Amino acid sequence: MEMISTPDPDGEPDIQSWPDSGGIAVITWRSRNGEVYQQELGNEREAIELVRKINADDQLDLVSAQLRRVGIGPDS
Repeated sequence: MEMISTPDPDGEPDIQSWPDSGGIAVITWRSRNGEVYQQELGNEREAIELVRKINADDQLDLVSAQLRRVGIGPDS
């Protein structure tokens, strides 16, 4: 899996090479009360927007943002 970089709170998340087809962003974050959430998104723009929203919310902490191909990974 490739990481989706988040340069700074005001910067745009960066995805170096979203595949033409079969790309999935796996984004995991935690709320201040300890609840952990994970979402898989098949759309680059939606993935960037979710990471941006998590970074902008002081009640949320980004745990990881990774990019993988469908069918590759522990759950495939």
